[in-house]
Amino acid sequence: MQILSGACLFVIAVILLAYVPGKLLLIALKRTLSPLEDVTLASLLGLVLSGLVYWLMTFANQGRLYLLWPLTAAGVFVWLFHSKRKSLLSGSAGLEPRSQGNAAPSRDGSTLILAGVLALGIIALALFPVYYTNFTWQPDGTMRVYPVPDVLFHIAIANELTHTVPPQAPLFAGHPLSYHYGMDLAVAMFARATGLNVRDLTVRFVPTLFLALSILSVFCFSRNWLRSGYFAALVVVLVFFGADFSFIPGLLLGEKGDWSLRYFSAPAVVTLFFTNPILPGLGVLFAGLFCLDHYVRGRSGVWLLLTALLFVALMEVKMLMAAQLMCSLALAAVVYLIIFSNADLFKIGASTAVAAIPLLSWVLLKNKSSAHIVTKFEPWLYVSHAMQTLGLGGWLSGPLSFAVVALPIYLMGSLGLRVIGVPGILTAIFRLKSGGGVRFLLALFVVIGVVIALTCSFTPEGWTFRYNPISSTFLVQSEYVAWIFAVEVFQALYRWATSRGIYPAFAAGAIIATTAALSLPSTVQHFIVWQGPDQFFGSGKPFGRQLLSYDLQTLAAMDFLQADSHPGDVVLSVDNLNAPVLALTRCRVPVGYFSYGLVARSEYTRRETAEKTFWNDWRLGKVQDELLREANVRYVVVSKQTEGIPATMPASVSKVFENSEFAVFKVNLRS
Repeated sequence: MQILSGACLFVIAVILLAYVPGKLLLIALKRTLSPLEDVTLASLLGLVLSGLVYWLMTFANQGRLYLLWPLTAAGVFVWLFHSKRKSLLSGSAGLEPRSQGNAAPSRDGSTLILAGVLALGIIALALFPVYYTNFTWQPDGTMRVYPVPDVLFHIAIANELTHTVPPQAPLFAGHPLSYHYGMDLAVAMFARATGLNVRDLTVRFVPTLFLALSILSVFCFSRNWLRSGYFAALVVVLVFFGADFSFIPGLLLGEKGDWSLRYFSAPAVVTLFFTNPILPGLGVLFAGLFCLDHYVRGRSGVWLLLTALLFVALMEVKMLMAAQLMCSLALAAVVYLIIFSNADLFKIGASTAVAAIPLLSWVLLKNKSSAHIVTKFEPWLYVSHAMQTLGLGGWLSGPLSFAVVALPIYLMGSLGLRVIGVPGILTAIFRLKSGGGVRFLLALFVVIGVVIALTCSFTPEGWTFRYNPISSTFLVQSEYVAWIFAVEVFQALYRWATSRGIYPAFAAGAIIATTAALSLPSTVQHFIVWQGPDQFFGSGKPFGRQLLSYDLQTLAAMDFLQADSHPGDVVLSVDNLNAPVLALTRCRVPVGYFSYGLVARSEYTRRETAEKTFWNDWRLGKVQDELLREANVRYVVVSKQTEGIPATMPASVSKVFENSEFAVFKVNLRS
């Protein structure tokens, strides 16, 4: 019942914080669209506007007044609706008529397919342990938990954003956060406006919203691009559920683990459904491309403004996707300006760059002062790993065999069915047309992502990883866009088949069967494998099965911390207590999950060593205050069975809570 009431409250908040502000912006800019396009674009724009207002108000320490924003927007919307009801219903009063080039609202049943895809996505969220069943109360008062690092990471950032802007690093106390946090800002915004807890928003409500908006965004752009609702729906299915060819070696080699993760290191579906900002980033990207396509067709300054706004917002939602887009946009703009004297893309790129200067400057400053992300030229890292996994490493070790055999195998395997769109991608790049700027941009986006992923690695200074998630993200992003070109091939085949007298239903059925057989097996296997908790917390996993629930003693300790602490206080605990601290309180920790991605290795190693030294001394009955001072620790939480309690405590450390399992000490080094 609590979840149901929270869901109803969240829906109201989505209307007031997302749709209403975005709709007011579209009305002010005199844009009219089909109902589906209107809801999608208005909601995404509204989230951007509401997020910006929340950031500014919290930065000015006026977050308590944020509720005035949705109430004011709702008041203006109601007044406008009543005062101009007739003009809004008739679509007149100066509003721009729908462009002739736009796709008409779908009346061919494709929206029903779209609804089915959305339902399938929600089912996936419900079955995947990370989401709907995570952090749920059990009849005995315990809490069912899957403390996956990705989830804890984003809960901690969202908690931080409920009280501090710009945020500190909640997983490495004392350092600024060097990570894009647009997705988490939305969670904090909804938490502030509704009073819903950050956990429910992070694992239930907000992912559902992002999934719906991203599906709608991909559909709206694809329908406008392909001039077909059915093929646009096919794009949506493939973007969200189409995987690679990893099922082929998986079946041949009898692999029991996740094929998508095992072989080609670019799991597009896995990334979308793993608490990753690439999910909302995908929606913002395709909404921006939708506006860009409108601008190129009509050259309206309004569409230029909306495109630049969404592209800038993408930088804070998913920085890597924005970087890939901006590289593609810059190159496409220069090429079309030089060859065709066409400045459309150049105007978009310049407008976006100018608007993004403050944000880019801040990102570079944070990287220089904290994360120290460095780029290394490490060609073919993923190709070599894939060949070793496939058992072909010894056979394809020479330069010639590597280039002629290994690289094509990897590209075909990782792209999967998208490979049929490669000729279209190459044609768009090497056979330029004066009106094909957007197509050229999309093709560059795909190619640039593949090139970056296969040649570069990105790591905090001093770190080296066998699997580099940053590099693989570029390839994953390319895979999403590459489906557009693949579906164009299916569309051409369908038209060819029907023109030869083949019954349309038969042609469509053949396309659907082929697509399902070649793109869905790895996806189905992925969700089957990861549905059970053993994949997360089986033998040898870092958390252990005992953490699949928080017992009453753990919850009592966390309840005390939540009530006694101030937002942003630092809690020092052993590793297995970091998860409940981050999930159930608004506190920070000295070293936590993914801290190695936030700071240089030297800084991480120094802090990690200091923490180990502290606990070694504590177990020997001594309390050292070096780490306490450095990380500004306010609370120390210990397990009485494993860490114990020293016989004597310094005056600056006092016990403030105790139960049968844990003790909490408060630190006051200022005294």
